[in-house]
Amino acid sequence: MITLGQRNQQESLDEAKMISTALKAGSLPAALEQLEERRIGPTLGADSIRQAQMGAYAGAFLIFVFLILYYRAMGLVASASIAVNVLSGLGLLTALGATLTLPGIAGIALTVGFAVDANVLIQERIKEELVKGASWKLAIREGYSRAMSAILDSNVTVAAVAIILLNFGTGPIRGFAVTLLIGIATTLFGNVFFSKVIVDTLIYKWNVKNISIGLSDKHLAKA
Repeated sequence: MITLGQRNQQESLDEAKMISTALKAGSLPAALEQLEERRIGPTLGADSIRQAQMGAYAGAFLIFVFLILYYRAMGLVASASIAVNVLSGLGLLTALGATLTLPGIAGIALTVGFAVDANVLIQERIKEELVKGASWKLAIREGYSRAMSAILDSNVTVAAVAIILLNFGTGPIRGFAVTLLIGIATTLFGNVFFSKVIVDTLIYKWNVKNISIGLSDKHLAKA
């Protein structure tokens, strides 16, 4: 310890020089003994990615089954739009040269959740119009139109959060934000554009009178 003002100045300077010399010379040599060595290969990360992928596939399959059982033919249209959504997102990520990581898979799973939410909004709006006695053409038009505001509102809110994460986050957080932004864009494309094109083609081009949406015969008779 160096103390000033309590002893001879020359002694303090000599002690300071000695400490400085010892610090510059480095620590004393000491033998090291290796007690244990562990190596973790890349297979651990690969297994985690594989398990996350299997979980995502199983979840998507259950969602498709639920949509088809609950909304019938319109559920099949919704499932097709969600599939296009996910494939479009993966295609954009591949084009950007992105590497699939656990945060990326989480972003894709969250995107599927947004897509399901948007589809449920659209289907329920259409069902409301049919129950009121509207024709299928009017129900489709009003259903998509009335659901659009809620879909845009939710996606804009999530996009704002993703932009904040992208600007202030690091590493995996930024990857999650990028996946989320891409998922929002593909969700709007798949749910609003792709599914609407399918339904319009069935009604206006192929002259389908009604599409099963899970309503009872009593309600469909009104349409």
